[in-house]
Amino acid sequence: MELPNDQSPAWQWPRINLRWALLAGGFFFLNALRLALAVALDLRASGSPTPWQKPLVWELTSALVVWALLPLAQAAALNAPWQRVSWRRFIGIHLGATAVFWLLHVAGMWSLRMGVYHLAGWGAYDYGDMVFRAPMEGLKDFMSFAAFAAVFHILDIRRRRQERDLAAVQLESELREARLQALSAQLDPHFLFNALNTLSAVMFDDLAKADRLLGDLGQMLRDGLEAGGSTWTMDRELAYLSHYLAFIEARFGDRVRVELDIAAGMENFPVPRFALQRLVENALKHNESQAGRSLRVTVEVRCEGNTMRLAVCDDGVGFTGADTPGLGLENLRRSLELLHGSRASLDAHNWSHGGAEVVVTLPTEVNGD
Repeated sequence: MELPNDQSPAWQWPRINLRWALLAGGFFFLNALRLALAVALDLRASGSPTPWQKPLVWELTSALVVWALLPLAQAAALNAPWQRVSWRRFIGIHLGATAVFWLLHVAGMWSLRMGVYHLAGWGAYDYGDMVFRAPMEGLKDFMSFAAFAAVFHILDIRRRRQERDLAAVQLESELREARLQALSAQLDPHFLFNALNTLSAVMFDDLAKADRLLGDLGQMLRDGLEAGGSTWTMDRELAYLSHYLAFIEARFGDRVRVELDIAAGMENFPVPRFALQRLVENALKHNESQAGRSLRVTVEVRCEGNTMRLAVCDDGVGFTGADTPGLGLENLRRSLELLHGSRASLDAHNWSHGGAEVVVTLPTEVNGD
């Protein structure tokens, strides 16, 4: 995307990464040794009396100046990124930087070689006729600067792509967490209606019990509105379930009996919030038609290898063809998909001797990713 011609971003100076700068310096040094050896062998082959030290000085001084000028190519790539600014800005900055690179390269090499020649006692350094020498160096510097700038452009494109990918992953994670929070926060309105009716029925007969139920309901609402992760530990899930079961006991009395069979050592395992409560609620809902009969619901939690098994079974009428997943069970299924993908499952089936069971299996590692 090109910026409008009248929009010029502020100039940015590159940040020098010491590690990469030293690696680049090592590369230029080794390349200078290679070139110096090639020039020395060429001079020896042509019968020139030039000592090998001079080609070494020529190539090392050139490599040193080029290495010191690398931030110039980086600055051009940073302030005129490929296809992100107008062509006028791109060409202007890169051509201007190339000219500065050429002038400083020639001046730097000349100055360093003159100093080394003087210290070595080789006399004055003869750079040759500048009418020809300057254009020759300009051609080489143009190609060198273009190559350096291209490398910095590729690194910039790669960095921006990584930033976009990271931002996309973070956004996806945030959206997934938001969806999980929304699913966790959904409390069945029928439960609230029944809870209020239960409180209304109890408060005139047993004020202390009504007070306890109000505390249970308040804690359930706080847990539902609580900000945090989409999972919590099994001990918190069991605490939430106990508040829910207090209303079940107050509403149905002896007609519904819920038994817990929780394996030892499961307290700190992460589970989806309200998972057991939704399974128990589902067992009650699909047995609403068996008026006058008692219902026994068993909650079982086991660890089997690398998976956790949450099972809620009942001795009621079982599932019929007309049954459809309730809000709680459907939310739990979607939460499992978001948290664990295909590694978690929710299976509902009828027992051959009557009743039904819903089983949730999920991996035991935290967060499930």
